[in-house]
Amino acid sequence: MKFMRFLKKPDLFLVLVLVYTLWLLSLKNRQTGGMDDFDIFFKSGERLLGGENIYGPPHHYNLKYFYSVFFAGIMALFQNTGINALKFVWFVLNTALFIRVFFLLKLHVLAEGKRPGIVFFFLLLLTGKMVLVNYTFNQISVLILWTMVESFHQLKQGRMYVAVFLLCLGINIKIMPVVLVPYFLFMGPKPVKMTIAGVLMLLFLLFLPAMFIGWNYNLMLISEWWKTLNPVSDIHVMQTYEYGFTDLSSMVTKFLSAEAVYNEPGLHIANLPRSTLFLIINGLRVALLALVVYLAIRIRKPVSGIDHRVVIVSAFMALIPLCFPHQREYSYMFSIPMLAILLTLLSMHGKVMHFIVFSACVLLSGMLIWVDFAGQEIVDVFRHYRLITMGMTAILLFYVALVLQVSKAGLLQDEVISES
Repeated sequence: MKFMRFLKKPDLFLVLVLVYTLWLLSLKNRQTGGMDDFDIFFKSGERLLGGENIYGPPHHYNLKYFYSVFFAGIMALFQNTGINALKFVWFVLNTALFIRVFFLLKLHVLAEGKRPGIVFFFLLLLTGKMVLVNYTFNQISVLILWTMVESFHQLKQGRMYVAVFLLCLGINIKIMPVVLVPYFLFMGPKPVKMTIAGVLMLLFLLFLPAMFIGWNYNLMLISEWWKTLNPVSDIHVMQTYEYGFTDLSSMVTKFLSAEAVYNEPGLHIANLPRSTLFLIINGLRVALLALVVYLAIRIRKPVSGIDHRVVIVSAFMALIPLCFPHQREYSYMFSIPMLAILLTLLSMHGKVMHFIVFSACVLLSGMLIWVDFAGQEIVDVFRHYRLITMGMTAILLFYVALVLQVSKAGLLQDEVISES
């Protein structure tokens, strides 16, 4: 019966999900079958079984492994499986999780706006490039995005321990979901129990590999892993050892240091010492974090029907590709919930100036500049000169401003209604 009703009046959201899934399947044809990021993950498992320092040289194809010992342990379990077969399983898993994210966004964001199908279409259009990069490079961003969105959903459903487990899983694999921890504790029903459960789960995931690789080896690897994660270490202040980074730290390095970035053209307007770069980089990080915290303080009610907690969590997620070191273009996938909310609010409250500013930010970010029609040289301009970073920072600032404006208008309207 439902299927017949769908045939008579198709749900645009479901149609777009089906078409997008087919597009994701077509991305397998774009992969050359050569080396990609999953090879780095897989190699970490091989090195783990060999008792090596998986975070030290020799790096596979000169690319470093930045993820947890636990994740390397999972890769070690499948060393007898052919890597191509495992890549296919990874592709299917990512696609299933990504489709789940779509449905959660519809539930918590898109359903509140006007013409959600049209909004979803533009969301897919805007984010297609970052999705393409994630899939063609076999990255891990989809999995991490799902852990954050699913964790929020489970917490809203009252499944506190499931939410804690999922968030801790994401933190263990790629540390970045840690930005959500303070707000999750604030919005959670039992912050003390959540804290205890979270600490225990993190410790469990951190030391679980010791049962198989030994206590001392696991401790050594944890120590080496921390060196790669520490955001204030020298390697993350002067990010010149690899090309293609697009976070705030790499942007400051690019323009305010004369040190050449590997395999990129030089473009510096100053040559500041490392101590000054350290202050500027961390000052920018603190400023953006403070802005999102300010948003969390100011927004206490739904914004045009969208749960204010979704609005705030999405802003924290959008900080990840900007404030964490060693972030590339694919990391902006964590901005998808923010973009979904932004497009929904624009569909309801957007004025001409709003659309002009937003369009300018999108053009600056290069989200619509694909290799297919623009060419690699144009794409490299956006990447090498950190236009991506500037554009996505501008979108985050625009998001905060629009949310505050819409929220204020809603509060004023409520006051008028209550007085009348």
